[in-house]
Amino acid sequence: MSHDDMDTQQMPTPGRDGGEPPLRVPAELSEDIVAAVDFSEIELDPAITESPHVVTPVGVLPLEPSPIEGTLRKAALRVPDEIEEATGFSLFGRRIRSMLYSTDVAVIRNANADAVFAVYPFTAQPAITQALLTAAECPVFVGVGGGTTQGKRSVQLAAVSEMQGAAGVIVNSPASAEMVSQIVGIVDIPVIATVVRTDDAHAKVRAGAKIINVAAGRETPSVLRALRESYPTLPLIATGGKTPDSVLETIRAGANAIIWTPPSAQMLQADMMQRYRELKAEGEDPVPSIDPMSAGEVNPLDARPDIPFPDDVIDNVAVEPEPKPGFPRFFFRNRGRRS
Repeated sequence: MSHDDMDTQQMPTPGRDGGEPPLRVPAELSEDIVAAVDFSEIELDPAITESPHVVTPVGVLPLEPSPIEGTLRKAALRVPDEIEEATGFSLFGRRIRSMLYSTDVAVIRNANADAVFAVYPFTAQPAITQALLTAAECPVFVGVGGGTTQGKRSVQLAAVSEMQGAAGVIVNSPASAEMVSQIVGIVDIPVIATVVRTDDAHAKVRAGAKIINVAAGRETPSVLRALRESYPTLPLIATGGKTPDSVLETIRAGANAIIWTPPSAQMLQADMMQRYRELKAEGEDPVPSIDPMSAGEVNPLDARPDIPFPDDVIDNVAVEPEPKPGFPRFFFRNRGRRS
């Protein structure tokens, strides 16, 4: 049989005896055949889309492992659930979506944020950095200046912070691009550059900043959108505000991670004591619990009776002490005479 005969070989069909013409199939097929399936209108069985389950002697249970927490020690302060919508950025193989803006070691130790964003309005000090690193169980980004602290000292602080174990260093918005470049040249951890306007970011990105922190207040979403257009793959972080809607708005504007400001330990304590008193008044036994949203609206000074200091001490803190009377002048009258 020749090759041409094979190409047009008659294939047996079920209806051949019925008088139907034979079906001729070419032996060669085109290589550019593209097949596509549209699943947009396909309804999947709920059993497929639901989380996997397992049959146990006590019934059907979710296959998801149960969370591991201690009886007393647990992540009592949880970041807003809306932050899970963020894409996050990868830091040495670890996904970072939430960053806790705090230097309170008690809050840091009891929160479930992915990282700590530690800046404070004082000159950066290695002793403070070491305390934060000791308390935290997640990566810590520490401030090294840019405002009051400038130049060579900021560069040295960045180098010391890396040696202490910091995951990254943060420079404030007044920091120049030259200072960012000097820090980048001496450390092997990412430099976070804070900006308040879109045009502030370009020079710092060229200087080597790996992450941009947008701190533009109400203009933060618009600055994020502009930067995302210029830098599609650059990690952008920003504060998300106090409400779930503002967090989602910040994420949709282009933020990869959200900096969340938790209530202070004093606010949390005041809120807890206030709810204790309300439950006691209703005749119920108070159960220890922390509500970050409720605590965020509490003035810690309203809970002054719960502070372990007497009221008279607190009232007299701001009172200037009366000057003590000096020695009588006659005490020194003859001191300079020598016999």
